[in-house]
Amino acid sequence: MARIDEVNREKLSPRQQQLHDDFLRSRPRNRLTGPFSVLIHTPDIAEPADKLVNYFRANPKLGRRLIELVILLAVRDATAQYAWSVHEPHALKQGISQDVIDAIRARKQPDFLRDDERLIYELVTELLAKKTLDTEIFDRATASFGLEGVIEAVACVGLYGMIGLVLNVFDIPPQPGKPLA
Repeated sequence: MARIDEVNREKLSPRQQQLHDDFLRSRPRNRLTGPFSVLIHTPDIAEPADKLVNYFRANPKLGRRLIELVILLAVRDATAQYAWSVHEPHALKQGISQDVIDAIRARKQPDFLRDDERLIYELVTELLAKKTLDTEIFDRATASFGLEGVIEAVACVGLYGMIGLVLNVFDIPPQPGKPLA
């Protein structure tokens, strides 16, 4: 049971109503759910957070497949049920294998068939564990993904860490589908 009431558009301020409508236009839902059902109560946070989410959704330098892998790793670390339920299907659609997804769900290192996925896994898991990157991983990631790609990966981990915290604190339930835990 969520710790926050379902969003009622009519009870929102004009700015919140505009954000509400913008959020729904960019998502395949007919009602506001997930982290933005919480963040809408603070428009100055919700609006830039939505722009970041849309950046990663639209045309990231890393590509959608690797961004979805970053997101799965970040939301698994946070045990964010809602975000996992939304992003697991996206990851599959973008080409992340079910075996990789299942290993991440089980908190095990996947058997990667793709080197770029293995490197993203190493980058994200080290970042989450140490809150920084060793020179060796930083250098390999920069050589492989470029500076912009490393910045994207790090920023995406931070964004979805925030989203995971919002979802967990406000007990936002997952979408129907495979449970995370």
